[in-house]
Amino acid sequence: DEECLRPGDANDLTFLEKLEDTVGGHAHFVTHKLADTKTRKVMARDEFRLLHYAGEVNYNVNGFLDKNNDLLFRNLKEVMCMSENKILTKCFDREELSDKKRPETAATQFKASLAKLMEILMSKEPSYVRCIKPNDSKQSGRFDEVLIRHQVKYLGLMENLRVRRAGFAYRRRYEVFLQRYKSLCPDTWPSWQGKLPEGVATLVKHLGYKPEEYKMGRSKIFIRFPKTLFATEDALETRKHGLATKLQAGWRGYSQKTKFQKLRTSAVRVQAWWRGILARRRAQRRRQAADAIRRFVKGFIYRHQERCPENEYFLDYVRYSFLMNLRRNLPKSVLEKSWPAPPAALSDASEQLRKLCMQNMVWSYCKKINPEWKLQMEQKMIASELFKDKKDNYPQSVPKLFVSTRLNGEDLNPKVLQALGSEKMKYAVPVTKYDRRGYKPRPRQLLLTSNCAVIVEEGKLKQRIEYEALKGISVSSLSDGVFVLHVPSEDNKQKGDVVLQSDHVIETLTKIAICSDKINSINIIQGSIKYSVAQGKEGIIDFTPGSELLVAKAKNGHLSVTAPRLNSR
Repeated sequence: DEECLRPGDANDLTFLEKLEDTVGGHAHFVTHKLADTKTRKVMARDEFRLLHYAGEVNYNVNGFLDKNNDLLFRNLKEVMCMSENKILTKCFDREELSDKKRPETAATQFKASLAKLMEILMSKEPSYVRCIKPNDSKQSGRFDEVLIRHQVKYLGLMENLRVRRAGFAYRRRYEVFLQRYKSLCPDTWPSWQGKLPEGVATLVKHLGYKPEEYKMGRSKIFIRFPKTLFATEDALETRKHGLATKLQAGWRGYSQKTKFQKLRTSAVRVQAWWRGILARRRAQRRRQAADAIRRFVKGFIYRHQERCPENEYFLDYVRYSFLMNLRRNLPKSVLEKSWPAPPAALSDASEQLRKLCMQNMVWSYCKKINPEWKLQMEQKMIASELFKDKKDNYPQSVPKLFVSTRLNGEDLNPKVLQALGSEKMKYAVPVTKYDRRGYKPRPRQLLLTSNCAVIVEEGKLKQRIEYEALKGISVSSLSDGVFVLHVPSEDNKQKGDVVLQSDHVIETLTKIAICSDKINSINIIQGSIKYSVAQGKEGIIDFTPGSELLVAKAKNGHLSVTAPRLNSR
């Protein structure tokens, strides 16, 4: 580099003279000028010789300076970058044109590459491979003993063989050996605080080295057998897994601990904020409760006065409590008459609400009633008007539904239906008829049509009573089923009033009243009922309360009816 950069006319011969002046005294450097007479005969004046491990090598200086300089100048690079050939444009980068530095010479690049290589080698543990040339002419089967001896000498193979022959092939400095294998001994792990030889001795003792397997030097340890070193390496590989597990466990523990501490700190902060919020809410509720109690007490004191700021809160609460209680205890049906007792200030409103509630239940109930049920209710209403609080067995008939007939088709004789003709039968019930004089009971059937009531004995029509001729109906106030159909005495077609008994007396009389349209003609009598017999004579039926139902002729010639008194009225 100095010869290429110096001013003046520099050439290859001046470079050779420069080498003679600089390293001419070195034992391994020879030129034609410095060589002896014998060597000058085989060396040219423009050559120099280096004596190194590969033997004597001659170098010709012609072209050294030209090869060292970078002759690709910037203007040539610019021309190449302007080429239309894509390969040339990719080979020459335009960014290199902006670099104003002098291009590096080949020697400078070689020195930098060698320095980088040495830096890499110093950071590694190299394994050396010795290459020996058998001859200089690259011929097979030719063994140049002088050349080979020279290479073996300069490569230091003999010294290496002597060390190996001694048996201690592996050697390491104490600090390197201890640093690498200290994890195998509890006393040297994680760090040794004493002297290095003592630490290495403690380590090899723990590893079980025998005295003949190693030697301790001044600064190194020598291991004789490869198996000892390999066993130590295997133990180190196994130990690495344990150390890695411990490191992972430690790191995971530290990571989880850090995460837990962050979570705990966050939780404590959240708890503090939340407890503060709860405390403020409790304080606010206490203040509100105190205000409510104060207003409630003041309202209770002024509760009998007109609505004012002092009692409005109390009255609102009373109204709310009453409405909530009323909501939970409303009547379930129209028959239920219970109603919560209202406070004095809400008595009028309570009465209005009760009426509205009853109207609403009645309206809802009526909306659900079908035609059949409506007819049933109408008949029940008529029965209520006729017998409620007047006849003892009426309450027992209330839950029982009225039916359209108490006789099915098999009970009616076809001759009877034929005799009725076009008259539509509306109701039929089995009854007991008592004779007018002897009061003998006889089973009969009472049929109600649209125009008349017919008494049937088996297949015969015994008596026909037109509704227009029906003067009235008499029944007692007791729980018996005896009733009398009164007919005009001057009617020659009739034999007199008819005394009947029915197990469904409320239903039967209601049906007769509806069919005959003589609801007001039913008389409920206490004591005795008089009825007319043929030829202007009268009969009497005496009704007396007793323990059980009994119908019989008394000694005085009257019909005696004993019926139990029910405590329903």
